[in-house]
Amino acid sequence: MMEKTKWFDRFKRQPEYMGVILLTAVIILNIITQGSSFFKTSSLQTLLSTNTPLIILTMAQCIVLISGNIDISTGITMTLVNVFAVMMPTKVSWMPVWAAYVIAYCLAVLVGFTNGVLVGYFRIPPMLATYGMSFIVSGTCLLISDRPQGKVAKELWKIYKGNFHGVPNSLFLVIALILTWLVIRKFSGVKEIYALGGDEKNTYLTGVSTIRTTIRAYTISGIFVGIGGIAWTLMLASSNPLTGEAKTLQSIAAALLGGTLISGGWGTMICGALGALFFGLVTNTTTYMFIKFIPKFVPGFSVSTYYQDFVAQIIILLGITLSVFVSNRTRKLVKRAVRIKREDEL
Repeated sequence: MMEKTKWFDRFKRQPEYMGVILLTAVIILNIITQGSSFFKTSSLQTLLSTNTPLIILTMAQCIVLISGNIDISTGITMTLVNVFAVMMPTKVSWMPVWAAYVIAYCLAVLVGFTNGVLVGYFRIPPMLATYGMSFIVSGTCLLISDRPQGKVAKELWKIYKGNFHGVPNSLFLVIALILTWLVIRKFSGVKEIYALGGDEKNTYLTGVSTIRTTIRAYTISGIFVGIGGIAWTLMLASSNPLTGEAKTLQSIAAALLGGTLISGGWGTMICGALGALFFGLVTNTTTYMFIKFIPKFVPGFSVSTYYQDFVAQIIILLGITLSVFVSNRTRKLVKRAVRIKREDEL
C-alpha cells in the first residue's frame, strides 16, 4: 500500500498528470453515452484517424511551448505539406508522387528552422515571427492551389485509415512518435530546451547557446509538423488550402489541456497527445450526446449544432482552466522540492 501511495504521489508531480485525469474522465463519459459501440473497431478507427493529425501537431507545438516560445504557423504549415504533396505531381509532370511527399516534408522542417532563426538569432518576438510566417506559408498554399481539389491514391489513404488485427494503423504512428519522444528527451539538446523555457537568463549564464537551443526547438517542431501534414493529407485524401490553419489554436489549447504550460519549462510531447485526444473525444461525445443519447430519454429533442459546439467549447475551457491551475501548482511544488534538496546537500 505504501509503495502504491508513493507511486501515485510521484505521478501527481508529472506534467502528464492532468492530461491523464481529463482523458480518463472524457473516456468514461463516452462509454456512458455510447455504451459498447464506443469500443467498435470502426468507431475507434474513425476517431483515431481523424484526430491523429491534431495529436501530432500538438506534440510539435509542445516542444516549442516547453522552450518558452510559441508557434502560430504550425497549422498552415501542415496545410502546405498537404497542398504541395497532392498538387505538385499534377502541376509538374516530371515530379513523382514520392518526391512531392519528401519535398513537402522538408518544407515543413525548413519553416520550423526559419522560425527558430527569426526568434533565436534575430530576437523577433515568437508571436510576431510565426504570425508573419503563417502569412507567407498561406500565400504559398494559395499559389499552389486556391481551392480544395486533387486526390490521394487510394492505396495510400487506405493504409492510413486501415487497421491491423483490429488496431487502427494511425495508432501505430502515434505510438511510434511517442516512443521517439521518450528516446530524444534523454538527449542533452532536449534538456537544454527545458532549461531555456525554465529560465532563459540562467541558461545563457551556464554557457548554453540560447540561439541554437531555440532553433533546435523549432526545428524539432517542424519535423513533427511535417509528419502531421502527411497524416493530414492521407486523412483528407485530397488537398485543401483552407482548413488547416484552424488547427493551430486547437493544438495550443490541446497542449494546455495535456499539462504543458505556455510559460515554458514544463510539459512533454505526451502531454500533447493526451490533450489532443481529450479535445477530439469531447467533440465526439457532445455530438453523440445531442444526436442519440438525450433523444432516447427526451423524444423529439433536437437542437442546432451551434449548441453542440457551445457545450464542447465550455468543457474544453473548463479543462484548460483546471489543467493550467494544477500544472502551475505542481511545477511550483517540484521547484520547491528541488531547491530544498539542494540546500540539504549543501
